[in-house]
Amino acid sequence: MKTNWLSPRLLFAGLPLLLALSCEKSPPELEAVPLPAELKAYVLFQPGTHWVYQDSATLQLDSVWVISTKLTEVRQGGLYSGAPVNKYEVFEMRTRSSRSGPDHVFGTYRLCGANIRDNGDENRPCWVVTRGESLPNSTADAGGAYVFPYVILRDQTRTDYLQGGMQPYWHARPLALGARTYPDVMEVSLPRGDASEDGWPARYYWAPNLGIVRQRVVVQGVPHTRTLLRSRIVQ
Repeated sequence: MKTNWLSPRLLFAGLPLLLALSCEKSPPELEAVPLPAELKAYVLFQPGTHWVYQDSATLQLDSVWVISTKLTEVRQGGLYSGAPVNKYEVFEMRTRSSRSGPDHVFGTYRLCGANIRDNGDENRPCWVVTRGESLPNSTADAGGAYVFPYVILRDQTRTDYLQGGMQPYWHARPLALGARTYPDVMEVSLPRGDASEDGWPARYYWAPNLGIVRQRVVVQGVPHTRTLLRSRIVQ
């Protein structure tokens, strides 16, 4: 009776194919989509940065300073292949105020997926910056109001961006705010209420390489306009 054994010659002949399959390399992982340089100029600052504002309603001065900043990457998808299908940079920046109360935390989300490197259009910006209250003794921070979109068309009125109540306007011409004039100001209104300001309606004015140069919060019908007096910027 014959036994159906494979010939040693056949076994050795198949080894190169098996080794080639086992050593086949995975495709190189895509690089993370970086935070745009223009976005970082408006919203990302390092420890050592501080701002001094004055409240129009009380005439009190308020100092705000950066206590921590970190850049990380978000990796999405790739559960079976191991390589993410969407990877992008995000930041987290925490600030503290002499007005007391909780620290504020700024962060960013990317709304465009699949490593699309375009920054969006007038209908859907790819990046949105949030501002909320830092709660170190909780499992998560509070708030998270949308306070800055990137990128949108300049001098074009938009309302109710991203169904979050954010109404931004990017000024193409210099804008006078208090005693100073700033170029390329991004003005963002939150008429439905700002979660990072106890739910009161608010408006932000952002200038490149300075951050928030004016903020208006309407508390029980009384507007509190905090205008930048001076700053020290580290980026």
